[in-house]
Amino acid sequence: MSDPLTRLLAELPPAEPDPLRAERTRRGCRALLARQASRAPATRGLSADRAAMRVWELLIAGLGVAYLTEVIVQALQVYGLS
Repeated sequence: MSDPLTRLLAELPPAEPDPLRAERTRRGCRALLARQASRAPATRGLSADRAAMRVWELLIAGLGVAYLTEVIVQALQVYGLS
């Protein structure tokens, strides 16, 4: 940046948050969170979607372990260690 621009920026007053606006935003956020909490399902069990996602996660993790195992076996064969 140029020196004149730096001087102009240095002369700007510090930014002060508007307390009324901050309180209004805080109240709105708390009200939204309270509405979401009241609409949350009462059951703690896994829904069908979450259960299906868990199965996919386990399947992908299993495939990753199988792939890593085969990579290690192949590397050992290349170096003649197995």
